[in-house]
Amino acid sequence: MTASEKPGVSRRTFVRASTVGLALAVTAKPVPAAAAEASAAGVAGIPYVGAGSNTAVRPFALGEVRLNAGLLQEKRDRMKAFLQAFDERRFLMLFNDQAGRPNPPGLQLPGGWENGGLLSGHWAGHYLSALAQAYADQGQQVFKDKLDWMVDELAACQAAITARMDAPGGGNEPEEPVIGRVEGRFGKGLRLNGGSGAEHLRLPQEAVSQLTDFTIATWVNLAVAQTWSRIFDFGQNTTVNMFLTARSGAAGNPPRFAITIGGSGQEQQITGTSALPTGQWAHLAVTLSGTVGTLYVNGAAVATNTGMTLDPTSLGVPGNIWIGRSQYGDPLLDATIDEFHVFDRALSAGEVQSLTTSAAGSTGGGNIAWYRFEEEGGSTALDSSPNGRDAGIVPVTQGGGGLWVPTHPGYLGAIPEDAVIRLGPPRFAVYGSNLGTNVWAPWYTQHKIMRGLLDAYYLTGNEKAREVVIKMAEWAHLALTVGDKNHPQYQGPITRSDLNLMWDTYIAGEYGGANEVFPEIHALTGDAKHLDTARLFDNRESLFGACVENRDILVVTDPADLGRRRPARLHVNQHVPNFVGYLRIFEQSGDEDYFQAAKNFFGMVVPHRMFSHGGTGGNYPGSNNNIEMFQNRDNIANAIAQGGAETCSIYNVSKLARNLFFHTQDPAYIDYYERAVLNQIAGSRADVATTSNPQVTYFQPLTPGANRSYGNTGTCCGGTGLENHTKYQETVYFRAADGSALWVNLFVPSTMTWAEKNLVVTQETNFPREARTKLVIDGAGALDIKLRVPAWARNGFTVRINGTMAPVRAAEPGTYVTLRRTWRPGDVIDVSMPFSIRIERAIDRPDTQSVMWGPLLMPIVGNPGGGSYRELSLYRYLKRDGDYARAAITPAGTSAAGDPIFTTHGFTLRPWYVGDTQAHSAYFRRVEPQIVFGSIDSGVPNVRRNDGLPDYDVPVSGIPSPGTDGLTFLDVVWDNAPFATHGAFVATVARTAEQFVAAGRLTDEQKDAVVAAAARARSELAP
Repeated sequence: MTASEKPGVSRRTFVRASTVGLALAVTAKPVPAAAAEASAAGVAGIPYVGAGSNTAVRPFALGEVRLNAGLLQEKRDRMKAFLQAFDERRFLMLFNDQAGRPNPPGLQLPGGWENGGLLSGHWAGHYLSALAQAYADQGQQVFKDKLDWMVDELAACQAAITARMDAPGGGNEPEEPVIGRVEGRFGKGLRLNGGSGAEHLRLPQEAVSQLTDFTIATWVNLAVAQTWSRIFDFGQNTTVNMFLTARSGAAGNPPRFAITIGGSGQEQQITGTSALPTGQWAHLAVTLSGTVGTLYVNGAAVATNTGMTLDPTSLGVPGNIWIGRSQYGDPLLDATIDEFHVFDRALSAGEVQSLTTSAAGSTGGGNIAWYRFEEEGGSTALDSSPNGRDAGIVPVTQGGGGLWVPTHPGYLGAIPEDAVIRLGPPRFAVYGSNLGTNVWAPWYTQHKIMRGLLDAYYLTGNEKAREVVIKMAEWAHLALTVGDKNHPQYQGPITRSDLNLMWDTYIAGEYGGANEVFPEIHALTGDAKHLDTARLFDNRESLFGACVENRDILVVTDPADLGRRRPARLHVNQHVPNFVGYLRIFEQSGDEDYFQAAKNFFGMVVPHRMFSHGGTGGNYPGSNNNIEMFQNRDNIANAIAQGGAETCSIYNVSKLARNLFFHTQDPAYIDYYERAVLNQIAGSRADVATTSNPQVTYFQPLTPGANRSYGNTGTCCGGTGLENHTKYQETVYFRAADGSALWVNLFVPSTMTWAEKNLVVTQETNFPREARTKLVIDGAGALDIKLRVPAWARNGFTVRINGTMAPVRAAEPGTYVTLRRTWRPGDVIDVSMPFSIRIERAIDRPDTQSVMWGPLLMPIVGNPGGGSYRELSLYRYLKRDGDYARAAITPAGTSAAGDPIFTTHGFTLRPWYVGDTQAHSAYFRRVEPQIVFGSIDSGVPNVRRNDGLPDYDVPVSGIPSPGTDGLTFLDVVWDNAPFATHGAFVATVARTAEQFVAAGRLTDEQKDAVVAAAARARSELAP
């Protein structure tokens, strides 16, 4: 296979790259592992077998690259301060519980999802990785001390669990508790704390985390006159929560709704007028529309607060979503509940009133979740909305009970082993909140723990971490082949069909990048069994084969044709990390299908589902209210969701891009990586010094006037944030496997030490705050230095060596330029790549646009209100060179932190990476009603071309596909800028006018008027 035919590298990309300096080396197959050079991963003598370990281009160890003062170092140091301040003993509490080991007194669980729920344990793995990376960064002993202690404790937990293998009784879990139903307001209801066996309910995250405007309504029949018992309480802790109590402790004990992110002293409240009676059914509802919150009792509005500035998204991602339980430890609700509705809008007064006369009233039932309690019994409350968000009923605590007995040796986790293996046959458990019967991405948690242990080994030399992770791998192989052998309905080993069903199951089958760790363990041990384990994670029923064939099925209309449990829209972060693992299998096996699947999948996401900050995922008209899911292909403008673009998803997309580059050397992958890192990832860390939580985002919404919330202790994005802010240096430089070349991929203040070459390179720059860099060489010898020419470098890319222009061909954006030279100590490479303002259009709606300054997204600060877009007209400010920064979007200095500031139409623009909570708009609407050239108005409307947009592969409710919106006349003209002469400009206008006449969009008379106006605009357009 020739380089120009290599999967992932277009012919155009290859031709561009090969004309600049030395042709790029592109390999279709990995270098055989046996012949691979052993490269350090930060600790001498430890072979690195991670991503790119046996490819033609390879990474440096984290410890070989140091960040210097700049933006990324600032973000990194804030995260390292959190890691240092956090009490690592808190992570071991749940592991100790599973191992039967005591916990030190006075400790609290980390919180969020690390609270004893079904995802507990994943943060311990993230924390291990972050500690290892923080230690590799500068060798600070405090991080290694924390890590070594954790590894020792985890090893002890693993040993204690495995030691129970010989205990009598097998590996069965206790039977599901008997929880009955009672007479409800309409049909059946659920009695809490009154003899039926039910204590409180745990709702899934999606029932709350996506809400802005909302209605929550339910019936309640109080058994006793308790104060402060919660009907519901959604939050993280006593500081961040949202609750409804039937009887508050205020005068008269009226019901109260409250929401706060600053504790009880900062609650925004809506308080009723009189106490609810006991022994009678009462209907309660809370609505929020913008800043107006209303409390209803028995269908009548009893209180309103018009100054509400908080909504459920302000809570971050609450780990505790409870019916009947309080964050504050107040008495559990002693009552019967029925018809618990959650809507994603504020119901009208009439709709609320209708809920008092029938179960659904005139609403059709809660469209986010609706719990009716019509089940015959059991510990699951079924969701009667279309979303399947079943709730788990937590039983009243029963005393006694011994420790569970493992099914296979080597298990390590903060949840029982059964909460992992029940995903497979014979139970095939699904995602939900029932601790005894559901699962929540159990193999995701296993991946995080294993990844953390491997990082501890690679980056700090902790041999015990290696031992523990190999035992975990042995357990995983048994769990995924032999399976749940102690279950009474066990029917034999797990089949390929069983695995396909497991990995197609929404959230339950989310396994992160578990398939990336087993090829590494195979390479460390030489045991082929571990590579076989990696293949067990192939999603073969629906997605893998389609990606090999490059069939985009991320969103479909009829998922039943693809798989037994295949959802219509795939969950972004359930699937992106899988493809990182497929690349690792390719590296160790040479099986081309795994490379093809990963490369093609990335191409389905970028650019077809990519927002301007690099993120992906969101709702769109007619979708199913889950912003963590993929949007349909090419849907950008109509998928800009209030909470979309999950941060950990884009971390994994960028990881995939980086790993694809090792195999292809296609600069487009680093262009994307840079976009993601300098915008969404850098912007995910708040610019504050607090160490009370990691201060990172979950979602980074793009709707006009949206803002970011930070925190996320215990969540997936919180855990990922620990990692991505402690390894910013990992992609700045790469090296050729044969030692012949150094790749400079990112322009980051840093120092790289290449010990084998006796070479040190220091990059002196304030990038991305300024658009130049200087590389100082300390070393001698022949070496190719490959400098990336970013795709955004449209205003030139000049290179000087010791003050003299480098003898290379003109650098084309989106390539690498090669400096081939025998270097001497003190040589200096100066690179200038002036930033320029450019406009990026949404694929599906060209008038929905973002402003970019070099690699940086520049949102407009402020909230236009009502979810509306800012409207900008910019073409009249352009000169012949097409430079927006001349007058359309102009520099306005820098912030106190040195960040570039621009202004347009009186609005301020600043980089997305600024980490605060100010409202801002990533996108604006371009409104150019007339064809004008400067102040010369042609008198002709700026008509649109029919480009058949949007062209969605899956239809969107209420939006025809394809429609008729396309580029305007002025769009087409100015896309040809810069113009060398005014004559060239007029010729382009004339040619475009002819095209629009031929398309029936302009008349001959209008064409003549437009061309004449362009001719008159010579002085107007002169640069």
